[in-house]
Amino acid sequence: MEFVQLTPLQYQRFVRQADRVFLPQLPEYGAVRANLGMGVDYVGVVSHADVQTPARRGQTPRARPDAAILAAGLVVLQPWKKIYRRALLSYGPTLDWSDSTIVDCFFTGLRAHLRRDRRILAVRFNPLLPRVFYHDIEIVAGNPTAARAERQLRALGARRIEKEFYQQSDVQIRYIYTKDISGMSFEEATATLAKGLRRRFHNEGRYGVEVRFLGPDDFAVFDSLHDATVERTSMASLSSASQDFYRALMRELGPERALLAVAYFSPTRYLQQIAAEREQAKARLAVLSQRRRTKACERETAELTERLEALNWREENTREALSTYGDEIPFNAALGFHSGNELLLLLGGMDKRFSAYARDYPVERALFKWACDHGVSIYNTFGISGIFDETAPDATVLTFKRWLNGNVEEFIGTFVLPIRPQLAKRLGALS
Repeated sequence: MEFVQLTPLQYQRFVRQADRVFLPQLPEYGAVRANLGMGVDYVGVVSHADVQTPARRGQTPRARPDAAILAAGLVVLQPWKKIYRRALLSYGPTLDWSDSTIVDCFFTGLRAHLRRDRRILAVRFNPLLPRVFYHDIEIVAGNPTAARAERQLRALGARRIEKEFYQQSDVQIRYIYTKDISGMSFEEATATLAKGLRRRFHNEGRYGVEVRFLGPDDFAVFDSLHDATVERTSMASLSSASQDFYRALMRELGPERALLAVAYFSPTRYLQQIAAEREQAKARLAVLSQRRRTKACERETAELTERLEALNWREENTREALSTYGDEIPFNAALGFHSGNELLLLLGGMDKRFSAYARDYPVERALFKWACDHGVSIYNTFGISGIFDETAPDATVLTFKRWLNGNVEEFIGTFVLPIRPQLAKRLGALS
């Protein structure tokens, strides 16, 4: 086996055949980073027979065009302290972690390859290797492959960063919550949800809400909702560079793989629904008034009377919203990406002033239905803290995600491998 550089086309071919690849390891992600001026490198492992003509001394060899690639990774070179770089292999590399020979070849070769650039200080990576296995939030089994791989990585000089993403913003998420919907229609998948969520998902369009899928030219709508979330949480806002990146990534992936779902509240639409519901209630009251007065009849009459009072209150509030904010108000959004057999929900935003109209989780419903309709196997709600009690910073978020009746996934975490140890330590590239 030999460590090699790959062409973007070779890497793309490898990714198409991989079981699971997250967004930062997609070739389109690398293309966008490169177009925006970042250094990007595609590397991998092939057999000796698949190495092209031997490279010049001091150069990493390249793979033959038709090489069978055994392992691969997309490396982004992050500027560090102006003149230096830190290599990032986010959610990679992609390889068979049970094969210690491949693991050794990849990381030994990667270190030698990166050392050829005197500006590179260290490499960070966080592979999609489960540390343990869960049923919902309970650990049900260990993963011997992960334990062996961690020992091997430490022996190669790597160490795990003992922090989580909510403690240090540049540490990658290692706990996620996913739902297996393989082969299920929307109706079949919703039948597996918790009762409360199942009921809400069956109430499409209530409260004058409509969900639309927007393109990159409308990214500002999402950004405003994300900023509204930032104002009340510890989340970081999206920089202008990040906004440019996501717009470009959406264009690169196209509407079938980059999904921006936005829920709009229309007071006009809701007023029409209120009027229709009021007419139904009045018609039912008219029927009840002609019946013999039984306890059941009196109870239903009282409930309908209360309902009419509530509708009057809602109409008043809705007219006020129309007067204050206008019609077609975006108030909730999520940005997701379709990769392989997985839909990953990366970012979200909510204007809490209109949270009462999100009681049916319209954005989540739209994305869940999209996943079912497009044959997606894994519905990935992405990051959670990994704390499973009331002290968790995301306790309410986890409560909602558990209504999916899915499972936690926990990966082995973020590792750093020094390339120039002393200089990297001095410049803070290892922390």
